Amino acid sequence: MALSVYVHIPYCLQRCRYCDFTTFEQSEILAPQKYVGQVRDEIRKRHHLWPDKELKTLYFGGGTPSLLDPELIVLICEELANAGFKPSRSENGSGFEGTIEINPATITREKLEIYLKAGINRFSVGAQTFDDGLLAMCGRKHTAQDTRETLKLLQEYKLNYSFDLLFALPGQTLDGLKKDLDEVSEFSPPHLSAYCLTVPEGHPMSGGRPPEGEQVRMFEVIEDRLARLDLRKYEISNFAKPGYESRHNASYWNDGAYWGIGLSSHSYDPKLGGFGTRFWNPKALKTYALQAPAGAEDWDTVLPADQREALLEHEALTDFCHMHLRVMAGLPQAALRQKFSERTLTYVWPRLEKLEKAGLLNRTTDAGNPGWKLTVHGQLISNRVFEELTFLEYCLGHERERKREPKRRREHELRNRSANA
Repeated sequence: MALSVYVHIPYCLQRCRYCDFTTFEQSEILAPQKYVGQVRDEIRKRHHLWPDKELKTLYFGGGTPSLLDPELIVLICEELANAGFKPSRSENGSGFEGTIEINPATITREKLEIYLKAGINRFSVGAQTFDDGLLAMCGRKHTAQDTRETLKLLQEYKLNYSFDLLFALPGQTLDGLKKDLDEVSEFSPPHLSAYCLTVPEGHPMSGGRPPEGEQVRMFEVIEDRLARLDLRKYEISNFAKPGYESRHNASYWNDGAYWGIGLSSHSYDPKLGGFGTRFWNPKALKTYALQAPAGAEDWDTVLPADQREALLEHEALTDFCHMHLRVMAGLPQAALRQKFSERTLTYVWPRLEKLEKAGLLNRTTDAGNPGWKLTVHGQLISNRVFEELTFLEYCLGHERERKREPKRRREHELRNRSANA
C-alpha cells in the first residue's frame, strides 16, 4: 500500500484573518533551521512504523512553505530518501506527486529550480482573489500583481499548479467574483480549488458577506466559468483538467494511508486497529520538540493516549461515507462491502435510499461498479447528507463501549472550510 506524506511548515508572513490552522508569523517562533531539524528527527525516529516505503505523494503545507530557504525543503526530501522512501513510478503516468504550497511574492526563479531538482512537481498557489482591497481586508501581504507574476513564472516553466480562489468575502459582489474569474480564464490553470469563506458567527469577517442565495449563485457561476476552461468538478470544492486531479487529496478521500510530519500534523493507517487508527502531533512547539526525537517500536508507545485513537466501526463508517461522497465519483458499493460487514451495511442501505428519494443522491453504475453520488442539489446542501450518514454506536445495533469526544481530523482534510494560509 503506497503512502502519502504531509509535512507541516507553520511559518507565515502574517496570520490571515480567516485562518484556523496551526501557523505563526515567522518572527514569533524558533528559527526555521531548528524546526526543520526537529522534523528530520521525527522522520529518523518514526519511519520504521511505515513498512511500505513506496511514496505516492509528498505535500508541503502550512503556513507558507515557500517562505523557508528552499535548501531546508531539500533537507526534508533527502531525509525521507535516506529513510528508504522511494517515489512511486508507473507506466500510466500516475506516479509520484510532490506538492508545495506557495504564496505570491514568496517565490523566485532560483527557488523554483531548487524545488524542481528536489522532485517537487506540483505547486499550490494561495492567491485567493485578484482584488487588492479584499486581499488587504483578509490580511494578505501580497498583491494581485504579485499573483500575476507568480502565475506567469509557473506557466513559463510549463508546470503543474493549482490556484486557490476564495469567495463570499465581506463586501464581495457577484460582479467582483466574475472579474476574478476573468483573470483566472487568462491563465487557465490546470487545477483550481474554490473555497467559500466559512467563519463562525461573531467572527470579524462574518459581517457584510453576501446573503446565502447569492453565495449559491457565486458557486454556480464558478462552476459554469470553469467548465468553459475544461476544469471539471471532481470534488465538492475542486476542479481540474483531465489528469490534473490532486492525488494527495485523493488519499484522504479514498481511505488511503498518510503520515503527517511536523507540528500538529495528523496521520492515518486504515489497516491498524481493525477499522483504522488516527494519530497526531501536538500543537505546542515545546511539546513537539520533546516528542519528535523520541523513538519507539509502535504508535502506542511513541505517542501518548490523547494523541491517538483506534476508530470504532461507526466512526470509520461515518468517515468512509463522508469522504467518498465529497468526490464526484461517489461512494462505491463494492468498497463499502470490502471494509464493513453485511450486518453493518443493513443500517446503511436504507439511509442511502432515503437520500436518493429526497433527490440528494443518485445511483451510479460507472464501469459496472454500482454506488451513490451527490446530486447537484445534494452538493449545495451536502451537510444535510453528511448528517444523515453520521452513525452512532446504537445505530449499528452495538452496545455502547465508551463515551468519546468528537474525533480530531487532520487539518488538510478540512480544506473545504477555509483557504490556505
